[in-house]
Amino acid sequence: MIMDVAKMTTEEIASLASRRLDRFGLIADVFSKESPENVVKDVVRQASRVCWEGHGSPEGKLALGLRSLSCGDMAAFATQTRTEYARLFLGPRAPVAPLHESAYVSGACRMFTEETMAVRSFYERFGWVMKARNREPEDSIGTEFEFLRNLSVRCMEFSFRPGGEVETRELAEAQSEFLRIHVMRWAHEFARRVVENDRSGYYAAWARFLAEVLREEESVCA
Repeated sequence: MIMDVAKMTTEEIASLASRRLDRFGLIADVFSKESPENVVKDVVRQASRVCWEGHGSPEGKLALGLRSLSCGDMAAFATQTRTEYARLFLGPRAPVAPLHESAYVSGACRMFTEETMAVRSFYERFGWVMKARNREPEDSIGTEFEFLRNLSVRCMEFSFRPGGEVETRELAEAQSEFLRIHVMRWAHEFARRVVENDRSGYYAAWARFLAEVLREEESVCA
């Protein structure tokens, strides 16, 4: 079902922003840097305690995927996930699934391309500046979802303010616009590469979650 933000009530937009906040935050965190051993262990352990059978949401599918990774030697598994993060995303050889939009949209291996500048310009429209500006490109998947998470927080804040209806709607529409003209141009391909190449299964589970979230968002961003 297609959902038009322009036709949603403020309460419906706030609910959407809350869902986006959680999901976008998870995606930003997991792909921004390799997960430490304690985080990997905790994530898999928590997934094993949640009863999601029969639940078709992206969160439910993620929990089932992570639960399947539980094993007797979680320390060795966590080490494997760190190795895979480097191989998939960083190098030293050409990464299997580059983390930056420009690598998919323009095919360029260099940083700070025209696509990067377009992403930076979108951020600046909403007064958002990444901490490592001019040191790291703005079009990494972690940074793009961190920006979307920030808009979710602001959207929810305005939704509870008297007279904040206009700002609430504008921020939700900005999220949909950014997803449509930037994230959805490349993140499906990014997720596919991770799913097909991750030897640990950990990042593949998160990439499937990313793909599921994007599919749901397509009904909002159409």
